[in-house]
Amino acid sequence: MKTVIIGLVLVVGLGAAGYFAVPFLIEQKTEELRAEVKDLKQRLESAEVFIKGEQEARKNVRIEPGADAATITRAVNALASKVTKLESSVRADLSAADAVVKEQKSDTAAALKKQAEALEKESVAVRTQIREAIFKTRMSEVRGRLLKVKTDLLAKNIGTADAEVGVLVESLEKMKESMLPEAKKSLDAAQASLRKARGEMTTDLPSAMKRVDLLWHEIGKISNAP
Repeated sequence: MKTVIIGLVLVVGLGAAGYFAVPFLIEQKTEELRAEVKDLKQRLESAEVFIKGEQEARKNVRIEPGADAATITRAVNALASKVTKLESSVRADLSAADAVVKEQKSDTAAALKKQAEALEKESVAVRTQIREAIFKTRMSEVRGRLLKVKTDLLAKNIGTADAEVGVLVESLEKMKESMLPEAKKSLDAAQASLRKARGEMTTDLPSAMKRVDLLWHEIGKISNAP
């Protein structure tokens, strides 16, 4: 009896073990199979990509499947010729573009130089005009003071006339600092004439008045040649 029970227990135990072990074994085998299938699928995809790329390459160079070596060589040479022409065209376009850029730079530089020269010329002309205007203004002031000196001499205001002549001599001296050499010589002559008139105011009034009058006209001439 015990033997039968033990046998039944063993049968049941083996059956249970088989029940639980078989799915595990199936899962293990199935996993290996899935891995093999996945690897095979990847190889097939790689092969398809390669075949597609080869077909595309053949299409681009117009090589039909099964073409012989001579046909392939001609197609490759034709493609190489196209590539060479394309490269030459690109180089030509780049060279032309570079030439245009250089020409534009040259034209721009020439235009800027011309503008700079024109501006410098205009600037010199403006400075000259300003200097001449200032000079003429000061010469007009000198002539105005000379008229005052003549008026004072006519009124025999010797002291006032003498002081005014002193101011005129100093003014002409300051003006010479910004004058050209020829103009300076004329101002030197005017100063010398004023000093003589100043000396004659107490000794020979008519001569002093005449000298002042002549100087007034001379200053008018000088004012037109700065």
